[in-house]
Amino acid sequence: MSFEFRVSNFEFRRAWFAEVVGRLRAAGRKIPRFARDGRSSGRHGGSDSSASFVGPKPESRDPQPETFFDTEFLRKLERLHLVAKRLSWAGAKGEHAASRKGFSLEFSDYRRYQHGDDLRYVDWNIYRRLERLLLKVFTAEEEMNIYLLIDTSRSMAEGAPAKLDYAKKVAAALGYIGLKNLDRLGGASFSTHLQAPLTLGRGRKQVLSLFRFLGKLSCAGETNLRAAIHSFTNLFPHPGFVVVISDLFDPAGWRAALEELTAKRYQLLVIHIVDEQETRPKPWGDIALVDVEGGRERKFFLDVDLVHRFQAELDRYFKEIEAVCASRRIDYLRTTTQVPFDEFVLQTLRRVSSVA
Repeated sequence: MSFEFRVSNFEFRRAWFAEVVGRLRAAGRKIPRFARDGRSSGRHGGSDSSASFVGPKPESRDPQPETFFDTEFLRKLERLHLVAKRLSWAGAKGEHAASRKGFSLEFSDYRRYQHGDDLRYVDWNIYRRLERLLLKVFTAEEEMNIYLLIDTSRSMAEGAPAKLDYAKKVAAALGYIGLKNLDRLGGASFSTHLQAPLTLGRGRKQVLSLFRFLGKLSCAGETNLRAAIHSFTNLFPHPGFVVVISDLFDPAGWRAALEELTAKRYQLLVIHIVDEQETRPKPWGDIALVDVEGGRERKFFLDVDLVHRFQAELDRYFKEIEAVCASRRIDYLRTTTQVPFDEFVLQTLRRVSSVA
């Protein structure tokens, strides 16, 4: 939910800002080559027919989809990594290491031999010297499923630049980082329902699919984060790294949604995007406050005292979100659209432990 102010019959509507940049596949703007070109997964990792979402539109065959960065910025993104923490699935070998007793090329430690262990992994050199049976323990190289969940409710159209435009760039950057690290990427947008999911895939082809998916997003409807997350966990039941990008203007549903994700063992990064003008109203006197999602309108006198009360309540709301995320070990970042995007991605994101 977001608001627009109307003062003395003059409407204050925040402009819709859209940045169009060059296409990566145009001359001199090619996508940097991957270490290996993966293939898209043919499944989501499982699905549930009861999941409620708006069906995907036919995918555009445009060979030059809209992109969000130039090649110089993409090279900077290649220095970043998304870090798997509390994840325990198995999969093909990517570049993320999760500590578990698996067998791969990367040696981790020793442990005592136990009856039934595979003798092939006994260190016989140590046995000859010390007459002790020690088993080599390795770090399993595992790929990570990354899911992008982007709020496209009506309130995300507010701001200058619009919150949705900022969210698209954040999603494009994080998705690109994951795909360059050979992870699988999928996701969906949401407002009242989960909408047009992006099928899990990896490699260069998935970069183009990601940019097509983001380029088609637009704002409509009210926010129902709880229902959207429930549909998401049915559609993508395989745990992974979930990035929720939203203004979180859903007081009734955000807590239950985040708790459902953590209860089902998804690793979670919440990126909370707000417009600075939404958090700093001015004492404009007689106004009509309009809910841009639900259309509800309330008229009252906005003076300095009411502005202070509003800001105190908003601070309490932010602190509540921060406290819940901290208690659930959820990485949380809040930013405004006035923070330069490159600064947020290349510097601020590193403040959370899931980005390095």
